[in-house]
Amino acid sequence: MTKHLPQSAAAPLARGSLITLRRKCGTPTCSCAKGRPHESPALSYSIDGSTKMLTLRAQDVREVRAALKRYQKAVQALEREALAGIRMLRQRIRLQKDAVRAAR
Repeated sequence: MTKHLPQSAAAPLARGSLITLRRKCGTPTCSCAKGRPHESPALSYSIDGSTKMLTLRAQDVREVRAALKRYQKAVQALEREALAGIRMLRQRIRLQKDAVRAAR
C-alpha cells in the first residue's frame, strides 16, 4: 500500500453545502431596499447539531466546490470499503459454520 500525504496537505476536504446568502443591508437608498437583495456565497455546515455559515469570497467558490466533491468521493469510498469488510466477515463466518458442519 502506498503512503499518501494527509488529505489536508494534498487537497482539503469540506463537508456541508454551498449556498447563496440573500439579505438586505438596511440602507434605505440601496437597491436591496427595492427588492434586489445582496448575494454572497457561503458554506453551510453543522457542528454538534448546530448549523454554521462561512461567508465566502467569489474567488473561494471553486476551491470550496472541489473540496465538497472530494469529501463526497471520500465518503463513497469509505462506504464501499465498509461494505467490502462486511462481505468478508459474512464469508468468513459462513466458511467457519461450514467447517463445523463438515466436522460433525
